[in-house]
Amino acid sequence: MILTKRLFVREAPSRLAKSIYIFCEGAKREYQYFQYFKELDSRINIEVYKLGPTENNSPLGLFDIAKRCILSDIKNEKAKYSFQEGDEVWIVLDIDKDKLDSRKPQIEKIQVEINDLNNWNLSLSNPCFEVWLYYHLEKEMPTFDNLEVCKNWKNHINDVAKGGYDSRRHPILILDAQTNSENNFESENSIPTEGNTNLFNLSKIILELIGEKIKKVRVQIE
Repeated sequence: MILTKRLFVREAPSRLAKSIYIFCEGAKREYQYFQYFKELDSRINIEVYKLGPTENNSPLGLFDIAKRCILSDIKNEKAKYSFQEGDEVWIVLDIDKDKLDSRKPQIEKIQVEINDLNNWNLSLSNPCFEVWLYYHLEKEMPTFDNLEVCKNWKNHINDVAKGGYDSRRHPILILDAQTNSENNFESENSIPTEGNTNLFNLSKIILELIGEKIKKVRVQIE
């Protein structure tokens, strides 16, 4: 049985901690997932931006929010976060085939722009964040019909995870998700194909500092 994050001793990040700033278009599930890793080690500071109900979570809308929060002198606003050398920014987006015509040009624009920004990264799931959650629990790509439909992924996760995927408990399996998703990964023109996600790139950064702690807890519950 997977236990809760009470297994971890919470540690406030030190003044010299590496910061990872994460901006997700999903205001609930994605936010809760990454919050799980907050304050698990004093050497890493994970900041997950909390989208407001009226904020623009389109790809470019989210990218603009990130720029306002990280970069100084944007629209004469003071940056929300103090970005230091060695820190990283991650924009976490879905492909969402139903909206692909409007989203693809925005994603391509972001891919070009982040090349000029130091330690800025883009992570994509096709079609949705649930692809990443699925790989916490399964090694192989699923075989259900219409992999491009987000709702089908959500329903399938409820089938493979008794009681449904729980972002308060299952993130302890992040190393499984990293291995499984990377082993299955395929992309075309830098875009993950259906049933794929490159969120394993972000998980590697997180696990660089808390990986051993995660492994020790896994041993306790297996």
